[in-house]
Amino acid sequence: MKTKLIVIGLIENENNKFLISQRSDPKIEEAHLKWDFVGGKIEFGESPEEALKREVKEEAGLNVEVEKMIPICFSKVWEHEEYKLHVMVLCYFCQAIDGELKIGDLKIKDLRWIEKDEFSKYDFLPSINLFLEKINFFKN
Repeated sequence: MKTKLIVIGLIENENNKFLISQRSDPKIEEAHLKWDFVGGKIEFGESPEEALKREVKEEAGLNVEVEKMIPICFSKVWEHEEYKLHVMVLCYFCQAIDGELKIGDLKIKDLRWIEKDEFSKYDFLPSINLFLEKINFFKN
């Protein structure tokens, strides 16, 4: 059994579009090909904000300004083939500053900028739905 603290970003660009990523993780059937926000594991000694900036740069090629945390933590146990993984996820609002959007991680199949009203058209991980509901993104 393992526990990971994950940080993800609800990243907005200058055109008021938001970045989403499609996961490629066949070992976790429940997550494979689901949509997510870019982010990843907080490394030893990093703050959540430092980790998020690093992960977004590594996974999507962008530099971001981390603005504020969405005040909720998602917690779930995922069943891997070899082990169980307890994941806790924090989410921050971010602004894209610069960089070139490109996939930089094998666990990402696709990256897209979408409009706020398009979120309901995608099959997101449960954590993303929780954050979107918390900030009323499904209500126009």
